[in-house]
Amino acid sequence: MSLLYQDPTMSHEEATRLLASDVETKVAAALISIGLNEQDKTWAQNTCLKYLESESESVAASAITALGHIARRHADLDMGAVRPALEKVKGKFPSLEGTVADTLDDIETFT
Repeated sequence: MSLLYQDPTMSHEEATRLLASDVETKVAAALISIGLNEQDKTWAQNTCLKYLESESESVAASAITALGHIARRHADLDMGAVRPALEKVKGKFPSLEGTVADTLDDIETFT
């Protein structure tokens, strides 16, 4: 098995375009880029919260991970909105419980 590194850096406009594509892999890539690069933390957080409700487990996983990146980069999240959304996604996708736990650890560490 070989690994392929993909640079997650993209502009706000490119991320928005990929989110609108509704192609799972593109949406997931956009969410990771948003977590790592977006300067508007409120928009980034709200976008991730929206995609936590996705029917796609991989998209929801990317949104969870992106929230951890936002916490690390901006040292701030609206936990009144984030915590219940993360709990809800664990119920929908029990396999993401570890990802949620990792993100909550990041949030606790960096905010």
